[in-house]
Amino acid sequence: MRRFWIIFFVSCVVSGFIFPVSFTFLPMSLSTKMILGVIGVGLWGMKGINAHRMEMSRPVVISGILAIIFSLWCLYSITANGTHDTSYVTYFTSFALWLGGAYGVCALIRHYFDKVDLPLVTAILALVCVFQCVIALMIDNIPFVDRFVNSIFWQAKDYYQRDNRLYGIGAALDPAGVRFSVVLAMIAHQLSSNEDVLRDKRAQTTYTIAFIIIVVVGSMISRTTMVGTALGLGYILVWRFRLRRGGFISRAQVGFAVLLVALITLFAVIGVVMYNSSPAARGYLRFGFEGFFNWVETGEFRTGSTDILKNKMWIWPTDTRGWLIGYGRYGVMEWGSDVGYCLFTLYCGLIGLGIFSIFFIYNHLVLNKRFKNFFIMSLLLIAITFIVWRKVATDIFFIDALLFCMDGDKDEYEEDDDDEDLIDTE
Repeated sequence: MRRFWIIFFVSCVVSGFIFPVSFTFLPMSLSTKMILGVIGVGLWGMKGINAHRMEMSRPVVISGILAIIFSLWCLYSITANGTHDTSYVTYFTSFALWLGGAYGVCALIRHYFDKVDLPLVTAILALVCVFQCVIALMIDNIPFVDRFVNSIFWQAKDYYQRDNRLYGIGAALDPAGVRFSVVLAMIAHQLSSNEDVLRDKRAQTTYTIAFIIIVVVGSMISRTTMVGTALGLGYILVWRFRLRRGGFISRAQVGFAVLLVALITLFAVIGVVMYNSSPAARGYLRFGFEGFFNWVETGEFRTGSTDILKNKMWIWPTDTRGWLIGYGRYGVMEWGSDVGYCLFTLYCGLIGLGIFSIFFIYNHLVLNKRFKNFFIMSLLLIAITFIVWRKVATDIFFIDALLFCMDGDKDEYEEDDDDEDLIDTE
């Protein structure tokens, strides 16, 4: 029982980190991201004071420098354009809060589990996302849960209900879909490259069930989840079912194929039953998988949101100055677009977009040095970043921050003075 409550508590904290939300008994502007960020920075500071030295790894320092450069460029853009829109001028603050929150989360996990490695964090993230999917269904179907959750957390309940959208606790719309996509990719990485998981049928079954739940319910919450679905499933199919030397298929591959097909079939049957018996479930399934329904019914794979994006939201600068430094104004209401590429370019120009892109490419690729067999996962993180910018302006630094703070694989990543410089202040 004690272990259950430990897992529950840690999962709640991790959920507050990746799905920030505000409490009704605190100011709305004070989110769990800010609270955890401040706590994490405080813990890092206390550790440094006790050790009489402040340490920070070289990758984090370089990442921070890139974040500062991006913030300064945005400051130049709004100054040159005479605006006061500081949306990304303060990005370094967001960077510091994500990093501080990740440090606090990893410290908590290490306290209870004595380690913070990639398999453990992936399992916790998968559990958190499954919980968000389950609680979203409960909020939608059980009035008591709806009232209880919304009495504790500030959420745009009226908007979600007016637009008939599922939502969890801080998990809604595109930001939720982006986070689901990241976690789906991480689950796929464990199913494809973790030797312990490959030998453990129970772990494979658990991860696969979590993957399917997040795909189905996550897509009903946000169709952006399909980005992670496609990338994660592609990773699993290509890597797990590649031919062995001599063109043979192993017994383990056959076993996993049977497991995958059986679980997909089971969830498909459940989906069909729900589709035919519940009007609400039918509506959410048609929303989440609108493209597939349109493909079956009309022969064309399309959704309402992609039609809007294609026809109305690709808005670009109209002069050379705008292309280079932007107009210093940001926001969906400002430009009538939420396409990431457009909003960043309109705000700080192609130069700013380029700096921001380099920031994420560096973060994702440098992590390949910390974890075993992580190169494909690094590419998936890059792909998620640049694919979702076609639909929404967001970032996934939260996962980079976690990966920076957790334990690396020592056989792949040796900490020495050449590879891992530290800033020390004695």
